[in-house]
Amino acid sequence: MKQFIIITIVAILTIACSADKSKSTKTGIWFNQPATTWNEAIPIGNGTLGGMVYGGIESDTIKINEETLWSGGPRDLQNYDAINHLSKIRQLLLNDKTKKAEKLINETMLGEYNESYMPMGDLVINSNPNGKAENYTRQLDLENGLVTTNYSIHSIEYKKEVFASFPDKTIVIKLSANKSGQLNFSTSLTSLLKHKVEVVGNQIILSGNAPKHAYPDYLGKIPPVYEDGYGMRFQMNLLVRNKGGVVKSINNEIVVENADEVELILTAATSFNGFDKNPVTEGKDYKAICEKRIAALEELNYKELKNRHIEDYSELFGRVSLNLGESESSDLPINERITNYKPDEDPELTSLYFQFGRYLLISSSRPGKFAQPANLQGIWSRLLQPGWSSNWTLNCNAQINYWGVEIANLSECHLPLVELTKELSVDGALTAKNMYGASGWIAHHNADIWRTTSPVGGSGLWAIYQVGSAWLCHHLWEHYEFTLDKEYLKDVYPVMKGAAQFYMDNLQRDEDGFLVTNPSESFENHFKKPDGTTGWACVGATQDMQIIRDLFQNCKLALAELNIDKEFDTKLDEYLTQLLPMRISPTTGRLQEWKDDWKSANHNSGQVAHGWGLAVGNQISTRETPELAAAFTKTLEYRKPWETNECGSWTGSFSAKFWARLGDGQMLQTVFDNHFNWAIFPNLTSNFRGFWEIDGNLGITASIAEMLLQSHTGEIVLLPALPTKYPNGEVKGLRARNGFEIDMKWENNELVGAVIFSENGKECKVRYKEKVITLHMKKDEKLTLAVNSFYE
Repeated sequence: MKQFIIITIVAILTIACSADKSKSTKTGIWFNQPATTWNEAIPIGNGTLGGMVYGGIESDTIKINEETLWSGGPRDLQNYDAINHLSKIRQLLLNDKTKKAEKLINETMLGEYNESYMPMGDLVINSNPNGKAENYTRQLDLENGLVTTNYSIHSIEYKKEVFASFPDKTIVIKLSANKSGQLNFSTSLTSLLKHKVEVVGNQIILSGNAPKHAYPDYLGKIPPVYEDGYGMRFQMNLLVRNKGGVVKSINNEIVVENADEVELILTAATSFNGFDKNPVTEGKDYKAICEKRIAALEELNYKELKNRHIEDYSELFGRVSLNLGESESSDLPINERITNYKPDEDPELTSLYFQFGRYLLISSSRPGKFAQPANLQGIWSRLLQPGWSSNWTLNCNAQINYWGVEIANLSECHLPLVELTKELSVDGALTAKNMYGASGWIAHHNADIWRTTSPVGGSGLWAIYQVGSAWLCHHLWEHYEFTLDKEYLKDVYPVMKGAAQFYMDNLQRDEDGFLVTNPSESFENHFKKPDGTTGWACVGATQDMQIIRDLFQNCKLALAELNIDKEFDTKLDEYLTQLLPMRISPTTGRLQEWKDDWKSANHNSGQVAHGWGLAVGNQISTRETPELAAAFTKTLEYRKPWETNECGSWTGSFSAKFWARLGDGQMLQTVFDNHFNWAIFPNLTSNFRGFWEIDGNLGITASIAEMLLQSHTGEIVLLPALPTKYPNGEVKGLRARNGFEIDMKWENNELVGAVIFSENGKECKVRYKEKVITLHMKKDEKLTLAVNSFYE
């Protein structure tokens, strides 16, 4: 084993790891044709507004979303009857009466479905070109957050530049040509929702309202429900500014003739005024908000708008660079590149996918008042019945979106999920009391913008998932682990404690005296008992117990940091010793998914819930718990989740995380290859059963980072799961827990050098393979680590 050499440095490093981050990798995707479908359009966003850019020539569309535009409004969905049946359900499960328990759960514990995320409308640009377009390109510049469309007609070059600005809450389109007087088009706004349109001066104004209720897509095609006095109000304002030519209005459109340059500046707002406020009677003055923004935007010229956007966006995006090697196919249009992908080629696609994931998170999750976290499709949706209501699914999808947010150096983008968790605890306290007779708070399987927490409809197979709240609290703690912000921890600790208090009250004894969840289910999976009986309702599913243990342990860590609540700390210790432990099957040697030694009724379902303690928590690791790691590896070898559901969404994301944390780079690469071959739409978004599910993008993004750096077990581990596909590479700006930032370079699959920056001045243990070094670092100190061969 080559030994580390440690050098303290003060100035900018001169080793390879100190190169300019922005120059180390290509960052962009492009097409040689306009989009003909949603899955070919390029996403843009500023956390508030989202757009899908089609880049058409005769007719161009940008589909517009606003993060707070949902169907419905605040409503009492509390189930006041379920508590009367809870004891019977629990006893049926303890008596092994699975089918009777499931029937009673479905009859008494379920409620209404969530509301749905709504599309706001379309910005349309129509023209009548006098010839065939040539030399067409449509490109997303990831480094600057710009989408540019270029083409030529009769030697005249046309250009459209589009961006979504966070500082100015706007989407801006600039149209230009290299010859004056060549811009002739009409522009309009439209919407699938109830609306009206008017032209006022140089503005198009579309105002409308969302439905009272929209049905989930899996119930079939059902029109949304409108009713007077219900439904969120919204407005889009499109400002048209021209240089040269004539601008006029015809039939609620603005027509531009013979212009040199034109700017289309769009802003939008809704009446959403908080999860507990009626958007009609207590809503914000959305019209005034749009008018105020437009007035401010009129004071800024295009250059100022663009520069303000780039300065804001690039500060986030430019924090991390990744170079995994160059690829000949990097010059291909992205749709062709995806089609032609082969496992042993195109290492650069992996680094591009990582950076695209960071781009999506920046675009869909920015902090602010009423800011919403990335939902199932981030911030983008085109349907009145989007897939799974485009909500926040709390049995994995919502959390997977944020697996990589801290390590990818986008910590502030985590905050909207933190706020969602805090807001859910309000209704969650009512659900805990009314459904379970417990203190604290709980969230189940689904959430929408109205922050209801009761089980939804359909089946208890998913609806009674009891640990959505505990899993969300893992993110509360993880944000602290990376930032060490004590004021933040003081703010969120009561939410963590409240979640823990619910489980303390609600856990039940099993026949062996352990504390377990009852009723329970395992990530929508069915079991098969030794007698052939199948079902889903159980007690103490392994994932439940892993997540609750994680919550209790993190509460103890928070108490130690804050030096408070000694009595509760003692209580946590008492409960931790009584939780049902993980078990290894004596018949198969695999980690048990259920308390009892039951098999999965369909081992090809892709649902491997009991790997949570490996992929998300730290209860399974190859060094600390080798027996559990070996048992779960056997589970993976048997279940092969990366071969199901096209390796999209959670199947690909979990599989990649499993192998990254098991340190198996080759199996990790197999997951990447399957994901790239099966689960990618032409625009690089992740396909799951025909819908874009952004957790497919963001979960893989997290595992690309964790193949290079991990810190969840108390050590900073360098190159823990590097596939041989990337023998030479470099990364800069990844974050580790306790406020460390890491740069690394490797050659021939061996570490060459690493740079560690300490933001807070903490001790850290750094591991490379079997060598561990303890560093005692000062605040704002930077160290370089190298192997001997680096200095030879």
